[in-house]
Amino acid sequence: MGERAKGTASASLGQPGARGARTTAALPLALFCSVMGTLAVGLGAAAAFLVPGGVARGLVWLVVTALVAVAAGLWWGLTPVTERLRILHHVLAAAEPRAKRHHR
Repeated sequence: MGERAKGTASASLGQPGARGARTTAALPLALFCSVMGTLAVGLGAAAAFLVPGGVARGLVWLVVTALVAVAAGLWWGLTPVTERLRILHHVLAAAEPRAKRHHR
């Protein structure tokens, strides 16, 4: 019994299938979902402000939020990993401020 417990404890420390490795691999997905969820709700709210009616306003908010969230989910699920990483790297590189060149 002691051997079995010892093997289980060593299996959870840094092994490829361990919890820490899975958590690290899920971080890009969690970040993408958080950003796209916030963007979807924001776009839904912005579209809802363009509609004059109360009930219609809620329906527009719901529909636009769902469409943006579904589109983001489909993009994440159907795009190959290498292509996603290339696109996300390009977006992040464009968002970073450029370093000032030193002139003599």
